[in-house]
Amino acid sequence: MRGAAARRMWCAALGALLCMLGAAANDTKVTTSDGGLALANNGALVASGIVAGVVLIVVGFFFNYFGYRLLKLLIFLAGFSAVFGLVLYAEYKIRAPLDTEHARQLWYLGIAAALGALGGACVLFAYKVGVALVGALGGFALATWILAMQTNGVIHSDVGRALFIAALVVAGIVAALFIQRPAVIVASAVWGSYVLFVGIDCFARTGFQYTALAFLSTPGAVYETTPKVYAMIACMALSALLGIFAQFRLTRKPKASFIPL
Repeated sequence: MRGAAARRMWCAALGALLCMLGAAANDTKVTTSDGGLALANNGALVASGIVAGVVLIVVGFFFNYFGYRLLKLLIFLAGFSAVFGLVLYAEYKIRAPLDTEHARQLWYLGIAAALGALGGACVLFAYKVGVALVGALGGFALATWILAMQTNGVIHSDVGRALFIAALVVAGIVAALFIQRPAVIVASAVWGSYVLFVGIDCFARTGFQYTALAFLSTPGAVYETTPKVYAMIACMALSALLGIFAQFRLTRKPKASFIPL
């Protein structure tokens, strides 16, 4: 009976997600420049965008709806996501690929993924570090979601944006380490929803995927709010709420020991 209820819940979640995607899946005009991840000059999808989109959707969906249920996998993916993001950011900061340099884009993704997998494996041996990373990722996603409400960010100062993001990242870490289960569920759902819709935007092409890159002052990243972007922002919030509800339902009987020592 409980399994049937869980299946109905996931069907409802998937149905709601598909309905939300309808608001963002139509063609839209997006400004691209050097450093774009998913689009060529003519707006067509390129290999790096397809690969990135598929991986982000899969990882984001797991974080969003299954995070705390599979804690070890969550810890691994938290380490993977953190290292992957930092490496990719450093690569684009050092030398952002041109729109026509599709091979370089794929190399960047491959190198970041390999180092991310190594980072995830290392974090498996340090659970508290992994839990802290989940909180940090959730705080980063929440900060990005708030900043995305306005073109070029609600906070226009580079220093101000950096301090705001850092503050929410630290708050996420502290909450995950001390509040534990509820904070990890909320953080994983928020981060997962953000990653999920960044992946979807590799195909929907609203411009939402440029939020983090633009707010971290990555060369070539341009972010502008449009009705389609606001639809993505709203969909992300709704998906995060669905994920929080689903994870609490799936983990109503918490494990006796949250962090193996």
